[in-house]
Amino acid sequence: MIKGVINGGTAAAVALMAAGNAWAQAPTQAAEERTGVEEITVTAQRREQNVQDVPIAVSAFSALDLQRRQVTDTYDLLRNIPNMAGNLNVGVGTSASYFLRAVGNGESIATFDVPVGTYVDDVYIARQNHNNFALFDVERIEVLRGPQGTLFGRNTTGGAINIIMRKPGDRIAGYAEGGYGRFNEVMLRGSVDLPLNEKLLTKLSAFRVTNDGYATQVLTGRKFNTRDAWGLRGAVRLLPVDDVTIDIAAEHVDDMNTNFLNVVGPDGRRVVNNNIVQGALAPLVTGRKGRFPIDNRAISTAVSGNLAVDFGEASLRLISGWRRTEQRFVVDSGGERPRVTRPTGFNPIANDSSHEQFSQEVKLDGRLLDGRLTYVAGVYYLREDNVTDFAQLATNSVTGVQTVTADRTLSNQLDTYAAYVQGDFRIVDGLIATAGIRYTAEDKRLQVQTNPGALGVQLSTAGIAAAGNPIKIRDSAWTPRFAFSYAPNDDIMLFVSATRGFKSGGWPGRSTSNAGFVPFLAETVWSFEGGLRSEWFDRRLRINATGFYATTFDVQIPAQIATATGPVSSTTNPANLRNYGLELEVSAVPIEGLSLSASLGLQNASFVSIDPVVQAQQQRCRQNIVVPGLPGCNANFVDRLGNIATPVRAPKVTASGTISYDAKLGFATLTPTAGINVTSPYAIGTAGSPDQIDGSWTGVTQVYVNASLALRPTGLPGFSLAAECRNCFDKAYPLTYLPTFQFLDRPGTWMVRARYDF
Repeated sequence: MIKGVINGGTAAAVALMAAGNAWAQAPTQAAEERTGVEEITVTAQRREQNVQDVPIAVSAFSALDLQRRQVTDTYDLLRNIPNMAGNLNVGVGTSASYFLRAVGNGESIATFDVPVGTYVDDVYIARQNHNNFALFDVERIEVLRGPQGTLFGRNTTGGAINIIMRKPGDRIAGYAEGGYGRFNEVMLRGSVDLPLNEKLLTKLSAFRVTNDGYATQVLTGRKFNTRDAWGLRGAVRLLPVDDVTIDIAAEHVDDMNTNFLNVVGPDGRRVVNNNIVQGALAPLVTGRKGRFPIDNRAISTAVSGNLAVDFGEASLRLISGWRRTEQRFVVDSGGERPRVTRPTGFNPIANDSSHEQFSQEVKLDGRLLDGRLTYVAGVYYLREDNVTDFAQLATNSVTGVQTVTADRTLSNQLDTYAAYVQGDFRIVDGLIATAGIRYTAEDKRLQVQTNPGALGVQLSTAGIAAAGNPIKIRDSAWTPRFAFSYAPNDDIMLFVSATRGFKSGGWPGRSTSNAGFVPFLAETVWSFEGGLRSEWFDRRLRINATGFYATTFDVQIPAQIATATGPVSSTTNPANLRNYGLELEVSAVPIEGLSLSASLGLQNASFVSIDPVVQAQQQRCRQNIVVPGLPGCNANFVDRLGNIATPVRAPKVTASGTISYDAKLGFATLTPTAGINVTSPYAIGTAGSPDQIDGSWTGVTQVYVNASLALRPTGLPGFSLAAECRNCFDKAYPLTYLPTFQFLDRPGTWMVRARYDF
């Protein structure tokens, strides 16, 4: 469709976020009078700048933007960013896969890192199992498209989601909010700033959200895909002396959220054909995981913080973060015909895991040469310890025989070290040259052991090593960035840039044989961009455009690979990924009270430099040669016709638009808002291509409509009422695929809510 388009510090806490659909922070005051497009300050280059001055492809959203777009968790960002796609992970609603410019990750196992990093107040969140954050008390969000290989904490190849939380205020203020919606959803939340004196500011926030679930199990009538979450967050800002700020916070979140396979029943409602029964796995798998409820529960506790010291022409920051997440679930990645009794389900997974991380960053930024040189430099360290006790069962689709494929405990650790520096030098007024570089070294270690008394294959660290597979990996890389930007006046900026990103290798953690723990290689990317940032008509119109051309080398892809005994999970580096495209973002305030925004993403992604192993698979497919144990047609990265598959979650077109108007009626301000998100068909399975008929291609253009109506009475300052719908026409689009099964996106919902700001 677009062929030819080119385009030791202090501890402090990660802001309170729960996976699931708690409600995005609305502005504490009514929408202020504006005659121009809202200015947004971002930290995309690790220092505060107007978003229009940053030579990086970044989409920035204020709290007001998030409210209007009904972005209530990070998953909702998917349909508001050019060239972004993704999905909730199979069975697990607290985990989301994010793809930017076709670079992403559909695997949540702890031996596989994310290419699109998530940050909260500059602290990197290492694991994907609890990254579908509710946006709670958020100041703004920045989504950086393309590799972030120089300045951000963890080197990433796809991009970064940077969430900045509200800090404690210097006066008593806060809000209370409650809502009721479809599927008996109840939402309660509140926050209060309590300054103890001018040197000690505090904030306390809490939320609770529950619903009955939107999918009904056919045989039992039980509700699935429910949500039951609560959380607490406390934050402190210390101002001991002038030019010193210490932000400290702590959180605890308990979130139950599933994403079971469901289909649309004859009456239009979502139903679950799977008949898995709680406790049925206990005779088959070891430990407490066999007795877990048929659910997914993620419990996170975090502490992190930021010590900032201002020296005038320079500032020093010590950024510390600690997080521990426990995840317990029994979910099923398949389903069968209605009225078929199978207490142990189809392909269930029982998981009991803990994930702990600590990070420390020291960052210095400032100005030299009378302000002509602006610099950022720092060092970074991250430590991870992951322990995952999990078992898989598989059912033969022909015989119906179910076996335990593996029941083991996997432990893996990471130590990563990095140092970076970047400078912006003003050559002449308006012309800035940027150069930066980062060195990253990562050490990874793996231990695997079949649980005592477990059924299925016998795995061990010694067995993995005896099979010739390393149990330690060390990767390192230099990742530079170069850019030139030119601003002929205050309203226009042009830029070009070249950036390298890096993601270290790992192991296919779901392997069911010692020999299968073959490590995959590190993934690197070079991205070249050119763009325009502009404002027109006294800031009533903003037009930002970016063209890009990127090659991801040795792209890491988790896949279901066919063997003589059935499909197994693995991860390989089958090719390089080439992508080019264009991204356009427009905002306008043509008249007082009327706000318009739109975005468009165009991309053309394909695999190049195909591995000889994949080429041999192509030939077997095209010549109809069947070799037991080796994949052929419609498997791995080859489609049913023997062609190389289309990269997953890389729609050629993504578009969105929002319109909002503040109508002043004398007694109240009434604000109707409508939004639309459009995505062209794309692959959701590794072997997907446009002519697929097995469900690994979405098949249709996805169109979502959101709408809301807010009322703020003039005589009741701080009070507001709102009614809103998301996916208003209740579309059921596929977003994930496993062999023979499609996982559908969340159904349409509505909610009415009341809020009081004080």
